[in-house]
Amino acid sequence: MSLPDALYEDVRRRRFLCSAILVGAGLTSARAVGVKLVVADRIVLPPDSREFRSASGNYVFTLVTVDHWKSRLALAELSVQSGAKSTSLWQKMLPQEQGPRHVLVADSGAVLLTDEWINVPSRHALLLFAPDGRELARYGIDDIVRLLGVSRRTVADHGRLGLWMSAAPVVSSNASVVTIPSGGRKLTLHLVDGQLTVSD
Repeated sequence: MSLPDALYEDVRRRRFLCSAILVGAGLTSARAVGVKLVVADRIVLPPDSREFRSASGNYVFTLVTVDHWKSRLALAELSVQSGAKSTSLWQKMLPQEQGPRHVLVADSGAVLLTDEWINVPSRHALLLFAPDGRELARYGIDDIVRLLGVSRRTVADHGRLGLWMSAAPVVSSNASVVTIPSGGRKLTLHLVDGQLTVSD
């Protein structure tokens, strides 16, 4: 092979390698973009029916969709069980999109709903219902941050369960208060009247 032929062959080989690298990089980028688009567009819906019980099992709280989440609203019902008999105490549509993310049912019959199924800063971060279905309290994430007296960044940095809770809510043994750690502090929600206080 003459020198010009060798140079030509070397240039042709380099061009081929560069093209292969560019094509490979393009495919990798396309795959990466494709994955991001799929993840961004994919919405994981909650089950069509969810059930939550108080510690004793006497109170049962159910969430259902009547149209497989087309309306994005959940129908909630609280019932009390006595032996084999179940009696409905109240039923209503909830304001959270696709229902709440977390539910706590106290042995007193109080029901605490936290956040929304979709992971957004919610106007319904805490929603408390009395055993008869009366709304006792509703706190948005702005209310909670303001009450905690710390920055949003601090709240977010401590968030382990959603955007603002550091851990799951815990109901007291007498079912009168619920404590929720957040932002390096501790929130206390009184189940009788919905009063929310904070302590370190």
